[in-house]
Amino acid sequence: MSSPHAQGPGRAFLVYSALRLVLLVVAYSVLLAIGVDGLLAVGGAVLLSALLSLVLLRRQRDAFAAASMARADERRAATARRRARLDDPEQA
Repeated sequence: MSSPHAQGPGRAFLVYSALRLVLLVVAYSVLLAIGVDGLLAVGGAVLLSALLSLVLLRRQRDAFAAASMARADERRAATARRRARLDDPEQA
């Protein structure tokens, strides 16, 4: 069983994605405030938010990776249990 504090991969992905979006909006707003306009502001915001997310969102990215791995492990274990039941007719 999972611990009560662990989040599923879906929730972890939503949290990480929402924070990435916030970083993008903040970076875009800062670039607009300093006078960068148009496509340069959009491109700069994408690049800046990507770089910032590598540093600032490490914990959320790691939580998503851990939740995804735990889910994959659970599915592999369930598949192994099903195969074992199919292979051993005595367990039916």
